[in-house]
Amino acid sequence: MHKRELEPAEGITLDVVIPVLEKDLRVLPLCLEGVRKCVNHTLGKIYIVSPPSETIRNFCREYGTEFVDENTVLGYSARDINFVTDAGIDRSGWIFQQLVKLSGALGQNRYYLVIDADHVLLNPHTFIARDGRLVFYRSSEYHVPYYNNIEVLTGYCDYGFFTFSYVTHKMIFDKELLADLRKILEEKSGKRWDKAIVESLDSGEMSPFSEFELYGNFVPDERKVSLPWRTKSMSYARLDAYDKLQAKYGRRYLAVTFPDYYNR
Repeated sequence: MHKRELEPAEGITLDVVIPVLEKDLRVLPLCLEGVRKCVNHTLGKIYIVSPPSETIRNFCREYGTEFVDENTVLGYSARDINFVTDAGIDRSGWIFQQLVKLSGALGQNRYYLVIDADHVLLNPHTFIARDGRLVFYRSSEYHVPYYNNIEVLTGYCDYGFFTFSYVTHKMIFDKELLADLRKILEEKSGKRWDKAIVESLDSGEMSPFSEFELYGNFVPDERKVSLPWRTKSMSYARLDAYDKLQAKYGRRYLAVTFPDYYNR
């Protein structure tokens, strides 16, 4: 057992939700292998959420996952969001996949793990501790617009608190807590929760919103525990078989990730 690993809760089944585009298929097999080998909980179904794509449907058949047309989750598509920054950059798809994650609409279990398709777990991960607390692996990212947005949405944000970030390519969601969060957003705005989020976005920012930051900071302190994420970001040039990645990087890192901005 890894020295920073927590004892997992017993009798918990997690569904897994992975938003995907066709460009992600290069790393997705490694992501799935990491999830299946390193999550310290019984896995339910793994949902691959994407725009309509026969290529991704075929991938799901091959890898034993569930394909979900993203346009069926919220009742509308990314195009309907129409969020374009002042610089003319269309960020509708980026916002849309965050709303899908917050929807709680997928899976048959109370808890679900969201993980980015370019993120590969190399060591065991506990997401619900034995005492029932949710486990968040946290990074050193600090992006002020995310916290500005939290204040707009909820009316409160303690900026001095954010030493560590919840933006870490993976997060455990509790559907009951999510329902409470969505209710708060609706009560404050008088609108449906997703519309409240879209209308809160600052078009002067390239990245004005984080679903992970919003939810992670909403979860009460007594309901969560934080661990360092210990992740290495790399380019596609370092892609390798899962066992080789684990041998090369597993002693030092809990995970590796191959972000899009490293490979443009």
